[in-house]
Amino acid sequence: MYKLIVESPKMTENEACMKYPDNYILMQMDSREMFDPAGIVLYIGDDGDELFSLQVNLPVPLGIVLEGINVSRRLSLGGLVVGK
Repeated sequence: MYKLIVESPKMTENEACMKYPDNYILMQMDSREMFDPAGIVLYIGDDGDELFSLQVNLPVPLGIVLEGINVSRRLSLGGLVVGK
């Protein structure tokens, strides 16, 4: 399930990941700049594949799907496994 962000705020990738920590984020980037990239947040959702599909179908130029800071923690198994 995804949601259109009406105000479409312009922010950096890091700001978007912190503002929407529990979601995947579809952004339209301003340029291909690699250092401190910025863009407009278009959609947020709970499924990265669904947002990627939306990006391809719309098509969003310079689109990128990001993970919120808590999404990667939720998917991580974490810890170490020590065998004998």
